Amino acid sequence: MFTRRGFFAATAALSLAPRVAFAEEQADIIIIGAGLSGLNAALILREQGLRPIVLEAGAQVGGRVRTHQTADGPIDVGASQIGRSYARVLDACWRYKLKLIPEDRDLLTFGTHYKGSWIDAASWESNPLNQCIGEERKIAPMMMGSRLVGKYNPLKELDDWLNPAFADQDISLRTLLQRHGHSAQAIELAALSAPGISIDDTSVLRMWQEETRGALDRKFGGPASGQEATKLHPFGEQHRRDLVNGLTSTSNIDGGCHLLPAAMAADLGDAVRLNKQVTAIELTDTSGSVRCADGSRYKARFIISAVPFTLLRNVAISGAPGGAAAKAIAQMPYANTARLYMQVEPFWLEDGLPPSFNSDGPLGMFWAIDNHKGTGTHRAMIVMVGQRAAAISQRDPDQVVPFLVEELARLRPASAGKVKVATYKDWARDPLQRGCGFSLAPGQINSFAREMNQPWQVMHFAGEHTRRSDFGMESAMESGERAALEVLTRAG
Repeated sequence: MFTRRGFFAATAALSLAPRVAFAEEQADIIIIGAGLSGLNAALILREQGLRPIVLEAGAQVGGRVRTHQTADGPIDVGASQIGRSYARVLDACWRYKLKLIPEDRDLLTFGTHYKGSWIDAASWESNPLNQCIGEERKIAPMMMGSRLVGKYNPLKELDDWLNPAFADQDISLRTLLQRHGHSAQAIELAALSAPGISIDDTSVLRMWQEETRGALDRKFGGPASGQEATKLHPFGEQHRRDLVNGLTSTSNIDGGCHLLPAAMAADLGDAVRLNKQVTAIELTDTSGSVRCADGSRYKARFIISAVPFTLLRNVAISGAPGGAAAKAIAQMPYANTARLYMQVEPFWLEDGLPPSFNSDGPLGMFWAIDNHKGTGTHRAMIVMVGQRAAAISQRDPDQVVPFLVEELARLRPASAGKVKVATYKDWARDPLQRGCGFSLAPGQINSFAREMNQPWQVMHFAGEHTRRSDFGMESAMESGERAALEVLTRAG
């Protein structure tokens, strides 16, 4: 039976050490990338008697599990939410004796800033700015995208998004809404809150996969169908604090979620090699070789690539034609998230507006987090996704944080002087990630997504971007397990 099993995240620049001559090192399997997927694959393979070597381009392990140490304590800037259905993640946390704590991210009431006005959701239907038609008029402006995505979701099973029966739905959200006769304003509003990269650049099948898996996680050990709370804002969380098997609906790791990959890497010991940027992969039908920027070389019977395709496409891969995998490596886009983490005085008590808000401007969303006391300092985040995140990544990095603080003060003058910045993270600017999560453009599920996980000669694929039925941290762990089992099956 296969089971599942310091460093902390803050990625350093790629190694600039000069190339030197190294003897080629032999292993049973080379794993590229020391995120959750690569580490989980290595642990499983080692348990079955194989010798893995894990090559990590950065100075720390963890991939997109990243914790920043700040004056206000550790802040998870990457993967952090552990749902009740995350069996592999939970198993690993218990194995390494990591303490799980209820997520403390209860967001305060939301408002909307749209076309220069503050919108009251309760009266939006009769607002002169509302040019929507029919039932659209009842949907709050910044909920339009997520509500309409959900309205037309036909998927029942977790892997239905890959079912050829839904091939005609491999389209953009804009095309879907046009097919259903939605108004121009509804489409405009949906573009402001569309999941993924944008209303035009993400397949609705990819959006529906996330929604279908998220619905399962919300129900796992929770209320019966029909009793779930209604989400009041896009991309936010509604945390349920009732305990099921000792867990609230969403958990974090006490001290930061980087502790999980750090524990996994420590378990693997010197099998994990840091500062090993892979530059070339040579594949045959019987073995694979890897060359790194520092001149080191490795050879093994199998290779598992567990790095984002945004990075793998910059590696010289030689061998037989790669089929769907090669297409995915070359073409798959990545979505981005950029967040500014801060401590704020409750300026909403002064201006009387909702504490949290969505906007149609460059700031995107402001999340005010309940401190459960009402007064005093609150944690808060400016959250940019989709096109806002893409736009912020084009700005001068040194000017981004001042710009966002000034933009908040422009929209909410009462916030001036009441903001203390803790840390900032833009995943598109991370040289070892180039985005916060995979996406799929319209047509790409039909083009290559169904077959892209098939091995390329002796190279197998893992990582969140290879997900089938899971999402989040669990999809990374599951993909590492899947790739390891594929290798074990071939190894005999």
